Formats: sequence, structure tokens, C-alpha cells
Amino acid sequence: MLGFSLSRLPDLDYDGHFKEKFALIPGYWYYFSQGHYRYGMLIHLATVLPAGILMVFQFTPIIRHKFLLFHRINGYVVSLLTVISNLAAFVIIRHPQGGNRVTSHAVETLMGIITTVGVVLAVYNARRKQIDQHRAWMLRTMFYMGVTITARLINLAATPIISRIGNYWSVWMCDEISFLYTNVGLEFPRDGYPDCFLPDGSLDRWKRVAVSAQENPERLEQLGAGVVITFGTMLWICLFLHVIGVEVYLRMTPRESERLRRVSYEKQLEAGYRNPGSAGLVLDRWADADPWTPPSK
Repeated sequence: MLGFSLSRLPDLDYDGHFKEKFALIPGYWYYFSQGHYRYGMLIHLATVLPAGILMVFQFTPIIRHKFLLFHRINGYVVSLLTVISNLAAFVIIRHPQGGNRVTSHAVETLMGIITTVGVVLAVYNARRKQIDQHRAWMLRTMFYMGVTITARLINLAATPIISRIGNYWSVWMCDEISFLYTNVGLEFPRDGYPDCFLPDGSLDRWKRVAVSAQENPERLEQLGAGVVITFGTMLWICLFLHVIGVEVYLRMTPRESERLRRVSYEKQLEAGYRNPGSAGLVLDRWADADPWTPPSK
């Protein structure tokens, strides 16, 4: 997450580096160069990248143990940035990297919801001094946020695979294709998309045409289609892997969970909670019937 966020910092040069990098990806610069999509992407980048950098300090043991005040303040900052970045992502989710596909909209909406819910639950448990649950939900949230990184790595392999298999298609507006070629100073490929033109020879901007997903550097729209057509599927696969993976990790570290449960008990006992060790997401009615006490050391 740290490496990815640092590598994407140049994207904050929106009209320079970002434009140059994403001008050939359909659904990006065509939409994100203006209007609310532009400001949504700017806010998303300006919040999610700092969050990705700052969160590494939250998982550094010496900071958690020796600099608790910094850990708390930084945690609130990361949580706030994450929520704002998600809200901005919901603004631009109509045109994600996966193109105008329902599968991409669904998975990216789901990712925004579960990361927002996860960070809220993490903060809630921290406020309730239920540190074991705070750790679990913060880990879940960070694992969910990492889905986009894993998906991009797998997509590097998926793009050439579907190109070699062939018979994969993406739907583009003629105006998107025209914008793509005009942006790099090339002429519209009339021979490939004759349906894009009206009888008088003018461009039918809103006409949709099928674009073959191919690694063809001479046909920019085919190259771009090959990049975006697989991304939604990769997100679904990686979301499944990350959701399962973080639960496996939590169950492989029971000692840390039990240690933090002890810490939670001591903090809640000191704060005068009625059922110390059973706050946060631990239901009080269960605690009343069988109050939790730390096992003997």
C-alpha cells in the first residue's frame, strides 16, 4: 500500500502526469477532464493517496506502543481521509477503469461500502476501548482497500490473455473514439467504424460501436479496451481473495487477539464499564449472562 501510494503521487499533477498517463484509457480522461467527474477524481486522489501513506504508521509496532498519541491522531486522520475518498469515489463510479459496465459499478460500489463500514466500526470499537475488535476491523478495512492494487497486478496478465483468446468486445461511443485519437493528434479510423458517421459525413457522437479488445498499438481504442474489459472481473476475484485472506490471518493470530482482549478488559475496568472486556461489538446482553474475565496468565 505504501509503495503503491508513493508511486501514484505524481497523479496529483492532474493536467500533466495524470492526463498523459490515462489519456489512452477509455472512461478516464474523456470524462475526468471536466465537470463533477474531474473534481470527484481530484478529491479522491488527494485523500486516498495520503491515507495509503499514513496508514503504514498505524501498523508499525514501535509507534503503537511508544507513541500512542500519534497513533490515535494519525488513526483519526487516516479514517477521515478514507471516508472522504470513498464519498468522492461514489461521485465518479459511473465511469470507473472497468468502463461503463454494471459488473464494475457493482464491485466498486461494494468496496466503497465495506471499507466505509469497516473504518466506522474500527473507530467505534476504539472509542469503546474494545481494542481487539478495533484491530480486527482496521485490518479488514485495509485489506479491502488493497483490492485495487492486487487487481491491477493481475490485470497485467489478464489483458494479453484475452487478447490472444480473441472475441472479447467493449462498447464505446463514437465520441470517445474521436476524443482518444484527437487527443494524440491522429485521425479517426473511419475504415474500422463506418457506422460512426452520418450520411453527410459528420460524426454521430452518441452512436455506440463494438470495439475488439486487442493488444494492437496501431488501434488505440482496441488497446484501451483490452485494459478495461477485464478490470471489473479482476476486482471481483481479488475482493474474494482479500475477504477470505484477512479472516484467515485473524484466525492465525489468536495470541494477539487475546492479548488485546486483556488490554480492553483493563482499560474498560479502569473506565468503570459495567461489563469490562465486553464493549464495542460484543453484545452486552451476552456479557450479562456470562461476563468475560481475562484468563489467568
